[in-house]
Amino acid sequence: MVKLLGIIDLLAASLLLAAAVGAEIPLNASIFVPICLIGKACICLSDAGSIQDIAMVILIVAAIFITIPPWILYIGATFIGLKGIASLFA
Repeated sequence: MVKLLGIIDLLAASLLLAAAVGAEIPLNASIFVPICLIGKACICLSDAGSIQDIAMVILIVAAIFITIPPWILYIGATFIGLKGIASLFA
């Protein structure tokens, strides 16, 4: 189960990286990944990882509608990617 949650984090990181470089992101991926992150964050809302998941959902949804500076997207992708890698090896 933890590995699946790590894969969701890595998908979110790849989505943020794609948005940072200006790649075309499919709409279904832009909807599916934030919904998965919100579901994952609802498991334990008082955890720091869940707060990070909610922040990444806000960042992904905001990146759909407005132009966010790439360095902010890189920082978000780094944080969520490291969390995903840690979950994969847990």
